[in-house]
Amino acid sequence: MAKYKIADTVFEILTVSDYTQHLCKDFLVEDLKAEHTIKTTVEEVREEMKKEPNFPGVYIESLVVFRRLCDYLLQKKKGIIFHSSAIIVNGEAYLFTAPSGTGKSTHARLWRELLKEKAVMLNDDKPLIRQIGNQFIAYGSPWNGKHKLGANVSAPIKAICVLEQAKENKITKISPKEMLPVVINQTMYPNNEEKVDKMLNLLDGLLKTVNLYKLQCNVSLESAELSFNVMSKGE
Repeated sequence: MAKYKIADTVFEILTVSDYTQHLCKDFLVEDLKAEHTIKTTVEEVREEMKKEPNFPGVYIESLVVFRRLCDYLLQKKKGIIFHSSAIIVNGEAYLFTAPSGTGKSTHARLWRELLKEKAVMLNDDKPLIRQIGNQFIAYGSPWNGKHKLGANVSAPIKAICVLEQAKENKITKISPKEMLPVVINQTMYPNNEEKVDKMLNLLDGLLKTVNLYKLQCNVSLESAELSFNVMSKGE
């Protein structure tokens, strides 16, 4: 049976189609024992397709697997998904978040253009975050956006930045209270009170541990240079 190590957790994944297996191929492991099994059925996929009739069944099935994986991480591994574009520089992760279409992927690309080989794309859409001890670690996942940008790597989080489009570039440090509504909207909201409490506790710890910023920016290398210079120094 196929096993995959995702966010330092070994999952056995059994699916109807092979699309999800192909999606997860870079996370495949052989000699490790699975901690949790995720199995889908034809009937389950058909029911999910009724809710999202415009998407292919194989894609819907992959999202079913992802939701179950995230649910297990939340309950057992102090883990959440955080919709963002995540990049590693000098062994530390920087996460850019914003509503879809605002430009987080573009800004991450500008960082890669600016920093060249110093920048490693961790995940362009759905990185996973786990609390391990007093640190919050960002992990790559197979679900990495339409451009398939990401890698099976991880790093402690240095900063989170919410982006806003603007004509002039300006970056400011913000408080956990200001960032909380943003991150709640960019994670997977649980389906019961106990899980909600776990999610909120994790987010509270995350926002009190890492540096938080708001970047008002245009599409330019100057915006990337400004954000990198400020965020990397923790200013």
